[in-house]
Amino acid sequence: MLQTAVGEARGRMLAAAFEIATRDGVDAVSTRAVCAAAGVQAPSLYHHFGDRAGLIRAVVDIAFEEYFHRKDAVVATDDADPRTRVATGWDAHVAFALAYPGLYPAMYPTSGPLPGQVERSGTLLRTGFDELEQVGALRPGITAALATNVLRAALRGVAHAVTANPRSDDNDLTSVLVRDALIKALVADPAHG
Repeated sequence: MLQTAVGEARGRMLAAAFEIATRDGVDAVSTRAVCAAAGVQAPSLYHHFGDRAGLIRAVVDIAFEEYFHRKDAVVATDDADPRTRVATGWDAHVAFALAYPGLYPAMYPTSGPLPGQVERSGTLLRTGFDELEQVGALRPGITAALATNVLRAALRGVAHAVTANPRSDDNDLTSVLVRDALIKALVADPAHG
């Protein structure tokens, strides 16, 4: 019974921190706010997470679980057309960022060390471009490595821009314009391929 109570306390703290971060941003996740929302004392938070940074890492881990769950759902319904595949992956990433604008900056920080899950995300993207390169679907001179780097840079830039102002009427058009320009630059036109 004690083990269950301990697990429940940890779960309540994670849920509280996730909710605060989603609603107000990671900077709003304070030990005081989380403990109050979860109905626990500060020593319990320190016992489970070490400190605020450990709690934030655990929240980012949960956010990445959701991110990969969504990406897996997109891959399962993937289209054979290379342009559509890239666009679908792009759209899923931006949609996730807009769904969790307070968490996205902690998942893909613009400075400092990146969470380990970012590498997994990059590996998935690279695998997709490797497949496109093998079937000759990339433009001449574009390698899978280059396409991966270019798309990651642009995608993070757009995602950070839209999460900075998630209610902007221009977010969808901003994403579509950058996405379509990149796809045109990276993926061969099937009519000429």
